[in-house]
Amino acid sequence: MSRRVRLVIFAAGLVFFAILVAQAGLHGLVATIRRAGWVIPAIVGVWGCVYVSNTIAWRALIGATAARWGRAGSRPNIPGLRAYVISVASFAINYATPFVALGGEPFRLASASEWIGTDRAAASVVSFRVVHTLGQLIFWMIAVPVAWVVLPGTGVSRLALAFVGVILAACIAFMLSLFRRGLAVRALGAVRRLPLIRRIAPRLERVRATLENIDSQMAVLTDGERPRLVAAIAAEVVGRAIAMVEFYLIARGEGLHIGYPTAFVIGAFSQLAIILMIFIPFELGSREGGLYLIYRILGLPPALGVYAAVVSRIRELIWIGIGLTFVWVSSRHKHRPARVSPAGAS
Repeated sequence: MSRRVRLVIFAAGLVFFAILVAQAGLHGLVATIRRAGWVIPAIVGVWGCVYVSNTIAWRALIGATAARWGRAGSRPNIPGLRAYVISVASFAINYATPFVALGGEPFRLASASEWIGTDRAAASVVSFRVVHTLGQLIFWMIAVPVAWVVLPGTGVSRLALAFVGVILAACIAFMLSLFRRGLAVRALGAVRRLPLIRRIAPRLERVRATLENIDSQMAVLTDGERPRLVAAIAAEVVGRAIAMVEFYLIARGEGLHIGYPTAFVIGAFSQLAIILMIFIPFELGSREGGLYLIYRILGLPPALGVYAAVVSRIRELIWIGIGLTFVWVSSRHKHRPARVSPAGAS
């Protein structure tokens, strides 16, 4: 990725970052930071660990393509620290993207291509997006029995949890099938049938060979490299579980003495509320509303749910700032990785 493109991405992210701060209200954010005290640095540290899990998952998927297809003139994998920087920057761009959070994927692809080549980078980005989503679904599936124990045992809540469990199971089965059913080429076929975007189908046909290569490399993950796929999914689920410590710490900072299972339910179902309202720009109101509702259901002060949402948003703003800093630094100090000759491939 050229320095100019990185600078453009940084500038766009900075604009969206400023919009997020303006929407939240600078004076209110400062007041919340003062009130939260030790909680802010603690949950920022928690998410540093979450991004480590995300990076482990991504590198496991990259390693699968190297093991099966060889290095083909590029490195077998991206160094851990560099992969972490790319991953954090990619998530930061996603968080700062209004509406659908997909802006970080092109950055991840371009940055990874410098190390492992375009085809393997594209396959790793697509497979990571699928695994990231799959990890979220499995995490929610785990949250269902936990909520069964934690939430008040009414008939309505039991029925709702059972319904959610069935939907999640179907979604998990569908996501797993994507590794074998030719996701990229099927997406191209879908584009050709959609009235508003089928005009770009001829342009996408030019990269059909790349899309077919992506599909073949993803299929490998459910064939000879299934252990790496399982490791990647497990890392994603563990990362989600670590993220729930955030709500435990926030509750403790609020003076609420809750256990980790309750924090697990709070975080899981507030995230589900955000996903269900994904097209709201910058999640405005969806996070606050979700936490207000789950606090109320659990018999906790609902107003503290709104406070928890603000604290969580501050943590997100801090990591957006860190991620954009990574984009800026990488634009000023572009690293050209040494290439490995095909003869040295294993």
